[in-house]
Amino acid sequence: MTPDVNYPNLLARLTNRPLLVTPAKARVILGVLAARADLRGQLVAADAEAVALDALRPAAGSLDDARRPEGRPFAVTDGVAVIPVRGTLVQRNGLDPFSGMTGYDGLAVKFRAALADPAVRGIAFRIDSPGGEVGGCFDLADEIFAARGAKPTVAILDENAFSAAYALASACDRITVPRTGGAGSIGVVTMHVDYSRALDADGITVTLIHAGAHKVDGHPFAALPDEVRADIQAEIDQVYGLFTATVARNRGLAESAVRATEARCFLGPQAVAGGLADAVASPEQAFAAFLAELDAPAQISPAAPAAKPAKRRTSMTTRKQARLRAQDQAEAARAAEEEEEARAAEGDDEEDADAEDGDEQEPEAEDGDDDEEMEEGDDKPAARAAAAERKRIAAILDAKEAKGRDGLARHLAFETRTSPKAARAMLAAAPKAAASGSLASAMASEAPNPQIGLGGDSAATEADRLANSIIAAGRAARGAKG
Repeated sequence: MTPDVNYPNLLARLTNRPLLVTPAKARVILGVLAARADLRGQLVAADAEAVALDALRPAAGSLDDARRPEGRPFAVTDGVAVIPVRGTLVQRNGLDPFSGMTGYDGLAVKFRAALADPAVRGIAFRIDSPGGEVGGCFDLADEIFAARGAKPTVAILDENAFSAAYALASACDRITVPRTGGAGSIGVVTMHVDYSRALDADGITVTLIHAGAHKVDGHPFAALPDEVRADIQAEIDQVYGLFTATVARNRGLAESAVRATEARCFLGPQAVAGGLADAVASPEQAFAAFLAELDAPAQISPAAPAAKPAKRRTSMTTRKQARLRAQDQAEAARAAEEEEEARAAEGDDEEDADAEDGDEQEPEAEDGDDDEEMEEGDDKPAARAAAAERKRIAAILDAKEAKGRDGLARHLAFETRTSPKAARAMLAAAPKAAASGSLASAMASEAPNPQIGLGGDSAATEADRLANSIIAAGRAARGAKG
């Protein structure tokens, strides 16, 4: 029996509108729509794959062992709600993934229920998706981001989170990605289909009768006019700005750094190096680490005061997350030490000035009050460290001296502890040539998108040697001043 497939409706949803999806997936969609038999085959194959996955018998206690308790819309294992994000993402598709698609509406229902469920202590989004529709994506990403601190969230990539899927992942507290998995594709694409020549060959004439000059803009029965193309491009640019701003906010990155990815897809280690993910780990490893993180507060402070249990538990979780992020970003920790030393020096100067004026120092706080203040706020140094590191990276990448020297600027920003002032001096002294490196070479590559793989040549380029010599000279200069 032939399935009842509404092809015009599919075309309307997938053409002439912005999509947060990888170009490869967009080509597959067009290929599928070009031949009805292929479309039916894709749908049947997707359903067969879902049945095969459901038939697996995972080991007890593992990530795959998550089961849906009666009355709950999500699966649970060890107190963690596991929410799958699979296939193409669409605005509405019901509660569960179906025919290779997941709806933002279903994800929102599960997320809200998990937040409200007292038996759930953490939420894990298990993601393997190339992205999908714009509608509903950013509303859900904002909702996940706004709930930070209520319950710990983690995005466990299995394998990929591209485009719209990455927008959702970035809203979580933490992102893990397998070695061969990928993250990124922070961009927007739309498609226009022109059937005019095919209709002419078949002797078919389509006449559009309408009111309003722009009522049928982008219709598929004629070539795309330049003015309509410009309008579509303006819409794409607007959505792109929303996308990059959302990721920059969620990940604590400069928006210029997000745009510099140019919608490329990055393998696990590259994604971590560029700040798009926090750790490289298999799904099972990531889930085990998440459980350990959730168990840690009870082990560290088993006897929290009864008067403020909820506040103390949230504070401990936040501190644990801050420490993990500080470990992943060693450079940020070093920057924090320098900042603390500078602050201590300023404090000494202020004390000396107070002594000269004859002012009395304020009495120290009681021991109990001081302990409580440290208990509630000892995550601030790590947070300041991360903020200082992001500020340093943005200052280097946005410097006017970085123009035409993008490779070296990224090297100084991401792979060294060079201060913005020293970086500007090095950039000004360097010729305008692109530097090579792990993430820098991938971002500077002109290969077609998506280009998933580790960039860089096996031998150092002339720009590498020049960058190294400039860095060495800068260090020597700082040593001479010391």
